[in-house]
Amino acid sequence: MAPFAATLVLIVAICAGAVHYAGVRAVHRQQARDLDRLVALVRRQALSTGELTPEVGARLGELAGILDTRITLVAGDGAVLFDTHADAGTMANHNRRPEIQGARRAGMDSSVRRSGTLDEQSVYVAELLDPAKPDGMVLRLSYPRPAWVVDDAPIGLIVGGAIVAAMVAMGWFALLLHRRWIGPAIDMAGSAERIAGGEWALRLAPAGADEMRLFADKVNAVADHAQRRLDELNDRRAELETMVDTLPDPILLIDAEGRVALINAPAAAMLSAPREKALGRNAVSVITDKSILQLWTDAQRPADAIGDGAPKYPRVQRDIRLHRAGGWFTYQAAGIRTAAGGVLLALRDVSALADAMRMKTDFVANASHELRTPIAAIKIAFETLRDVLDEDPEQTDRCVNIIDGHMRRLEEMLADLLDLSRVESPEITPQIAAVDPTDLFATARSTLGPLARERGLSLSFVDERPEPGETIRTDARLVNLVLKNLVENAIKFTPAGGTITVRLSAADDAPGAWSLGVADSGAGIAPEHLERVFERFYQVDPVRGGGAGRGTGLGLAIVKHAVAALGGTVSIQSRIGQGTTVRCVIGP
Repeated sequence: MAPFAATLVLIVAICAGAVHYAGVRAVHRQQARDLDRLVALVRRQALSTGELTPEVGARLGELAGILDTRITLVAGDGAVLFDTHADAGTMANHNRRPEIQGARRAGMDSSVRRSGTLDEQSVYVAELLDPAKPDGMVLRLSYPRPAWVVDDAPIGLIVGGAIVAAMVAMGWFALLLHRRWIGPAIDMAGSAERIAGGEWALRLAPAGADEMRLFADKVNAVADHAQRRLDELNDRRAELETMVDTLPDPILLIDAEGRVALINAPAAAMLSAPREKALGRNAVSVITDKSILQLWTDAQRPADAIGDGAPKYPRVQRDIRLHRAGGWFTYQAAGIRTAAGGVLLALRDVSALADAMRMKTDFVANASHELRTPIAAIKIAFETLRDVLDEDPEQTDRCVNIIDGHMRRLEEMLADLLDLSRVESPEITPQIAAVDPTDLFATARSTLGPLARERGLSLSFVDERPEPGETIRTDARLVNLVLKNLVENAIKFTPAGGTITVRLSAADDAPGAWSLGVADSGAGIAPEHLERVFERFYQVDPVRGGGAGRGTGLGLAIVKHAVAALGGTVSIQSRIGQGTTVRCVIGP
């Protein structure tokens, strides 16, 4: 606005100066024309005789007063003969005055200049009294400054007035422009910037000129439409996040700039990164697993070009293993490049399936091994028996005992496999009823007591419940199965002279539940084996299946699944050379 105002003032000043100059010139020309007419009048009235007599001088003085002008007579040699406003005898030669020179050349001339005699600006008109005599007398008339200044307005006043008028007009125009255009435009720009910054509920207030009001209405309409679309997108995003959160599989979306754009609850838990802190951050700072980062990198790598030359990004799939919470988990991971240049990572936890496959493989290998050993022993004993049946009675008895022992081992293995199959079945339904613990102890004592005495072991049963006579609600068949396997395990791996204690008590760490524990004074189990003793066919002794008296490796697996069917948990504690304690906590 300031440069525009300065330019306007300059233009006004120049125009005012030009107008003033043109006006002054017009006044001067008009005065010159008036003097020209007065010259003829003076010549006629005062110089009809052609001589300057006292009477003529007096008449010229009267005319000068009447006409309000100055009259000068200049002789041919330039001497001033008469002047109404000065003493002619003291005046300088006038032949060098421009109007005198012009009159001698052309008969008549005029000029505007400063008078050396009167020291003021004057308008002069000079004319030869006799046009045929250039060297003759010249009559000159002039308007001194006091006579013509009334027709000449001061330049400063004109320019100043013009500038003031221009500034007033400029101020009014600026105020009008600001109210109708500039002010509304600034307000609209600020509001539009705030809307673009995310304040979608803000609207432009219509103000100013009709065009600005129309523009504000259009912007508001666009903002309304954008807000509706944004609300729809937010609703869809919320629905998508809700749907993604309900999925059990970790899902992660990384945009083209490498920032986390979406992460569901399972992925946040897997990466130990809260969603609020993970969203918007660089993926490298959120994902710390090399295998997931490699999957993301591979999904961004084009395989080849399709028909139009555009790169083709295939779906990347692989199994990855991650260490979490002290254990290893297996995931089926897939990386898919999105149309916007990002990558969608989806991981499916198949740890249970991988463990089941591993257990199946181990089961087949272990079962084959466990079955092959007694069958091979029976086969060898049978072939030997056939050769020595009639010749060596002692060898015959030894072979028969081997066959008998391994047959019993096969029977035990088959019985354990059947028990394991039953307790592992998802269709198993515990038959809950009131059970007297005394009956449970009596059954275990009658079936396992003789075996313990045969091995030289002390088997005792302790009931430490607050009310020993009270019954407990459980499935007696499953509890007997648990007791049988735990006590048999303790008998097999406790040396002669050792002790085995079966203890029933209230569970301190689970109100309302009860605890069944079997403790022995055997050789104990090394710490590295404790995590795997509940696996099928797993045996601590490296010489697996070495004889008919060894265990099948299924007892603790049966215990684990039977307790789980009762809604309980099982734990084991053991120290080398001090024995082992297996504790089962079963709910009410």
